[in-house]
This record gives sequence, structure tokens and C-alpha cells, in this order.
Amino acid sequence: MTVTDQFQLLKSELHGFADLGREPGSIGFLGREALGFLSIAGTLKERGMVGNACVDERYISNCFASSLIEGFFWLVYILDERSSRPSRHGNLVTLFKRDYCKFNYENSVVNCSLAPPGQGWSQIQGCLDVRSMITQVRIDQGNRLEPLYAIYRIASFDTHRKSLISIIVAALGDSNPSFKELDIDFAFNLIANQYLFMLRHLDAASEIYLLAQATASSASQLVLSLELRR
Repeated sequence: MTVTDQFQLLKSELHGFADLGREPGSIGFLGREALGFLSIAGTLKERGMVGNACVDERYISNCFASSLIEGFFWLVYILDERSSRPSRHGNLVTLFKRDYCKFNYENSVVNCSLAPPGQGWSQIQGCLDVRSMITQVRIDQGNRLEPLYAIYRIASFDTHRKSLISIIVAALGDSNPSFKELDIDFAFNLIANQYLFMLRHLDAASEIYLLAQATASSASQLVLSLELRR
């Protein structure tokens, strides 16, 4: 079976996502996150840096992949249920408030130029972690978030510079965690496909209107192709 390139399909919706990015709330978040994904993942793909050909390549691709996957998880979590979108988007905003407040109180040399945190921000506790967030998602067809979560967690070791051999040897001795080689290209195509799925879902629910419908049938075929591939 020929699997259509989901990333190229997503690129055809670039202008539509740019329009969505001007909207407030969760829809605007979808637009901006998709644009960031297309820019970063597209650059890595164009430069041939999604194949883990060497350690140096992995340090770059895995760090960016970890960030993109985390943003994608937030997006899926927020858009999962229409009735819960305002509160779930609010959870993301709350996480920003907590982190911004912590940074502001560190009295960094740049803090004098920053807006002060709001009243009560220092009392924020109990923000969601990624694992807790995705367990609440219902639209995950065929448990398709699990492979992405595994890639995200392994890539996070590179993101935080915890995958250096000196650290591994000091912690495990002669043992080796044998982190498998990550298929970043597959992860990016899976994310691109899910962006298309969310776009069609919102269009079908009349929450947005797509002027270009040419790729709708292809997008539905891609979901099937990925399910068969897994």
C-alpha cells in the first residue's frame, strides 16, 4: 500500500493555519502550534535530519522533536472535548503563569523589563504533567498517542543532556539502557496526520470553515494507512 506523505498534505493547509492563528483561545493555539510544527519539522526534514544517522544529528532532531511532541499533546488534550476546551486551555495558561512567576521571582538580570506576575500566581500548584494529560484524551484512535509518548520520553533524555555516555556509565555501570533508534520522520508524519484529522473534525462540526477541500479524502485514507502500519 502506498502511504501518502501526510506532512506534504499539511503544508497545503499552511495559509489556513495562519488564519486560525489569529483567533483567540484554543483555535488560535491550534493555528500557531501547527505553524511552528510545519516550520521546525519542515526544516529538519528538508535538511535530512530525521533519520538518526549519527549522534550529532540525534542531539538536534530529538531535542526539537521532544518540544514539538509536547506541544502536540497539549493540543490534542485541549481539543479532545468541545465542552472542556475553555478549562483545558486554561490549564495551559495556568502552567505558563506558574512558570512565569517562578522565573520572575528569581530576580534575573532581565526581570526588570518584564511585566509583573498577576495576583495569586505564586500560589498555583498541581499543574498537569504530560502523562496525566494524555490519559484523559478520548479521541486517540487505536491508542496512537502511546508510540509518540515513548518517542517523547526517550528524546527528553537528549533534550536535557541526560543521555551522555558518562552519565549512563556512572548510573548503570556496564549496563546500557539500549534506547532504540527513534523514527522521528514517522513521528512527524503521524503528528501531521493528526493535525489534518483535527482540522477536518472542526470543519465538520462547523467550528471552522475550510475553503480548500481537495485533500479531505486523502486525509481520511492516511488515518487508515497509519492504523494498518502500526
